[in-house]
Amino acid sequence: MADIKQLQLPSQRQLVDRVLHLVEFDSPFVLVSGRPGSGRSTLCEQILGQLPDTLRPVTLIPNSAMKMETVREYLLRQMVPSPLFNPADALADSFLRMAQGLRQQLVILIDGVDRLPRELLSELWALMLANDTLPQPHRLAILLTADEQWVRQHRPQLKGRALPALEVEMAPLTAPEQKIFLYEKGNQLKVPSLLLTKEKVAEILASAKGHPATIMMSLEELMSDRRPRKRPEPFPVRKAAIGLAATAVILLGLTYLVPAIMGGKADTPKVENISGTLPAPVPTEPVSTEQSQPATPTAPSNPAAVVQEWKSEQPTLPEQVKSATLTTETHNYEGRRVVIGDEVVEQLMKNKPVSGALPTEVEQAVVPGKPVSEVPSASVKTPVPVPAPAAKPDRQTLSVTPASTLNQKRSNHFSVQLMGASNMKAVEEFVATHQLAGQVWVYQTKFKGTPWYVVIKGDYATLELARAAVRQLPPALLKEQPWPKSFAQVKKELKK
Repeated sequence: MADIKQLQLPSQRQLVDRVLHLVEFDSPFVLVSGRPGSGRSTLCEQILGQLPDTLRPVTLIPNSAMKMETVREYLLRQMVPSPLFNPADALADSFLRMAQGLRQQLVILIDGVDRLPRELLSELWALMLANDTLPQPHRLAILLTADEQWVRQHRPQLKGRALPALEVEMAPLTAPEQKIFLYEKGNQLKVPSLLLTKEKVAEILASAKGHPATIMMSLEELMSDRRPRKRPEPFPVRKAAIGLAATAVILLGLTYLVPAIMGGKADTPKVENISGTLPAPVPTEPVSTEQSQPATPTAPSNPAAVVQEWKSEQPTLPEQVKSATLTTETHNYEGRRVVIGDEVVEQLMKNKPVSGALPTEVEQAVVPGKPVSEVPSASVKTPVPVPAPAAKPDRQTLSVTPASTLNQKRSNHFSVQLMGASNMKAVEEFVATHQLAGQVWVYQTKFKGTPWYVVIKGDYATLELARAAVRQLPPALLKEQPWPKSFAQVKKELKK
């Protein structure tokens, strides 16, 4: 019962009107009893919102660690302007002394008085008794909420007043009301209609028995079963590499095994034996490019001598070139006509052996206009700078938030659940990635029998404020699908 909209139900609206009637026309001492989660806190919030302007509210958020001196200080600072008191004195003595001559109109409203020291109930009752004895009593109304067993145990001790202490019980919701409540809360929590089947609705209503908190917890558990999901496993690089290597080995083996199995042999090219006689001897008369110039004999006319010179490794050159000028035409220089002088021939005979091509220096002497190509030097390669890898966010060591810290939160308040994981390592990575250190609470519960760590953020009084906080989250956190979660559910999960 964590939303004011629940009080629009007929039974809840009648209860609020009844309490407001008592507060406005009498000086009552009202004890509202009910199970935890039956709507006591929401009832107090609705009453505070509808109090007349003539009455000033005095409220207190209970804490089991509070001492009686602290409780007196909190109350007296709201009851009297500019108070001056001793926290060790009784509440009635300090209030009546400071309020002399001033008629106060107050409504003291404490939600969960059973979590405060026992002396508070007796001192509040003593304040009402002392106020009744004044000639002009103050207009006081005290409204306390507590567990039904606690109220039945302590209410008989409150005696001595004309208007006895009243007990108002939080009745369970009727069958039509709890069905309306279930569907309204399902729409607010955005529960998919496929999950709220007729069988599931009947099961939730049968187990709730008109208790609003049980319906809310059932809806939250229904959403929790749908939301936690496993993170995608990382790509198995090692297994993929092993698989590729095995595939390569198999293919390589098949290239050797398939020919052996098939029994085929590769066709080898046939080499024909070269047989025959040597080419015809060189004719005695050399070929001349021009008919006008006389031919110079280059080989003897005996064919045997030609064969002998072909096999000789060091052919002997004639001692002296008889012709003055040798004119020939070669295809090595693209059909150009080359004229070799006597000096060039003598230089070849003295220094270098005869080869099929002219040396570079001779070619330059014969063809002076031809440039000599040079081998270009290898270009110097500049190293390409390699970008440094992006730095990973530092993962800080987190610790689980103490349960006492979360139990101090009001059950009707809300927080925002950011994520859930089965190990703290994933939680630490999540907090480090989104830079949430010092901004979140982490508590441990159990999900399907295994430890489960939940990350929540913020303390919001209503569901609308929690939803507004969800919409203001960064896009990276919105991808995790955060959702509002009541502290009543958090406290229940802490007990697992």
